[in-house]
Amino acid sequence: MDGGPAGGGMVAAINDMLPLAMAVALSPFPVVAIVLVLGARAGLRAGVAFSAGWLLGLGSLGALLLIAAARGPGSDDPIGGFVPIGIGLALFAGAWRKWRTRPRAAEPPRVPGWMASLNEISAGRAALIGAGLGGLNPKNIGLVFAATVSIAGNGLSRHEAIACLAAFILLGSVTVLGALVARALGGQRAAAPLEAVKQFMLANNNVIMITVFLLIGAKLIGEGLASLSG
Repeated sequence: MDGGPAGGGMVAAINDMLPLAMAVALSPFPVVAIVLVLGARAGLRAGVAFSAGWLLGLGSLGALLLIAAARGPGSDDPIGGFVPIGIGLALFAGAWRKWRTRPRAAEPPRVPGWMASLNEISAGRAALIGAGLGGLNPKNIGLVFAATVSIAGNGLSRHEAIACLAAFILLGSVTVLGALVARALGGQRAAAPLEAVKQFMLANNNVIMITVFLLIGAKLIGEGLASLSG
């Protein structure tokens, strides 16, 4: 990661990681969590704390994995080709598990038990939960790892790689930050639209995640196979 073509390498890296960032952003649980937090007594203050924790968790995870990816095998190393294939297969397995555990049509969408307590959450606890969802979520770990491998494999300078990682974090946080901005600007008028988003995410959690896992998994396996045959 010492240098590379100015501009072009960053564009290629951002194009590669954009679907991965969207997969992070479309994860239902952080969206449901931020909506619940914004509806708590602490309201906007807890929402800001949750969003800050999310950004810190996701950013710390990205920084650690980018350092590891920069020191690992390059994109032209045969071993490097197996990394996206392994992550892609893991995402396929996750899609299969989501399909097997999907709720029946007659079952109403339910908030997970640990999320139900978010209605009474404090700002400090909101920050901790945001950091955990951002940096300790297994799905995020896999997606961020794939993104950092892609960034490290594009021959970028250190500053370009950091800029790409920052873009990934912001794009992956667009739904969480969007809910916060909507609540800050709309006040109580934003409660009903945010509640509708929450219900949609809960009702379509499995469909969203199955689709995301299959699309991103296929992309990563294709990139890994292309690397191995190149």
